[in-house]
Amino acid sequence: MERIYRDADVDMSILDALTVAVIGYGIQGKAQAANARDSGVRLIVGTRSPDVSLSRSQAQADGFEAMSIPEATRRADILLIELADPAQPVIYRNEIAPALSAGKTLCFCHGFNVLYGAIQAPKDVNVVLFVPNAPGHLVRQKYQVGEGIYGCVSVDQDATGNARELVLAIAKAVGSTRAGVVEMSFQHECEGDNFEEQILYGGAIELMKTCFQVMVDNGYPPSFAYAKAIRSLRCVIDVMDEVGIEEYVSHRCSRTAEFAIRTRGPRVVNHEAIREIFRETERGEFARDWMQEWALGMPTLHRLRRTAAASAMEQTGETWRREFGK
Repeated sequence: MERIYRDADVDMSILDALTVAVIGYGIQGKAQAANARDSGVRLIVGTRSPDVSLSRSQAQADGFEAMSIPEATRRADILLIELADPAQPVIYRNEIAPALSAGKTLCFCHGFNVLYGAIQAPKDVNVVLFVPNAPGHLVRQKYQVGEGIYGCVSVDQDATGNARELVLAIAKAVGSTRAGVVEMSFQHECEGDNFEEQILYGGAIELMKTCFQVMVDNGYPPSFAYAKAIRSLRCVIDVMDEVGIEEYVSHRCSRTAEFAIRTRGPRVVNHEAIREIFRETERGEFARDWMQEWALGMPTLHRLRRTAAASAMEQTGETWRREFGK
């Protein structure tokens, strides 16, 4: 049975004599650093050279002691690796690994590089994972109002015998045990995340685009089609999150909408395609394709971005937000 760890289950005193370094001061790094500091953790920030990144000056402006990644690695007992997945292997190899010593803890924000072997830590360090299930700004927002974001932890390598206690203490410091934290494998966190992004994010956005385009192709005003494709969905997601799908469908929407959802919705989804994407993800094919794309300088993404930015839907969206508000 799945265990849920909450504040009362986790002892943060294990961090009292330790120094935590946030490596990478981006979307998640900023939020987790601020939350951990506010929880009383002794914290430093490691960033790339000021020649290539503004992160160090940003961290310093936020009141943190910021330094190079090798120096932060030498000084810290626990490293929160908050770098983007594709950037991690080179930075780990060139800046972290040479400064790493026995007994330290590498805490990753995503299992990608450990699962697929791009980062292979020495056996005498802990390798753990902590992931709050939300963007950084929301992780910070929730913490500041006394709440937290559901998260997960994992232990891939326990060199010190207390890796689980350490990563749970980090999760508590960031605020996730306020909501609840579960333990899972690196594989399930990583490939579950990759699968979600392909199916939910990719699928939902493609549905929005198709809804808009079909309506416009059939003579509907673009502003109306845009509102239906995006704003209508935005209005119901929070309600479903709060009360559940069935409560929304049965009691919070119109009976016409309920009939449409239950009888036409399943026809829109290609269930076999979703299962095939899941199989591709578990075979490592998505990871292979993404790593190749990054190594080549992201030519496919740059081309797709250009096409999408010039689309009629994007142009309509700019006008819609200006004329009808956010």
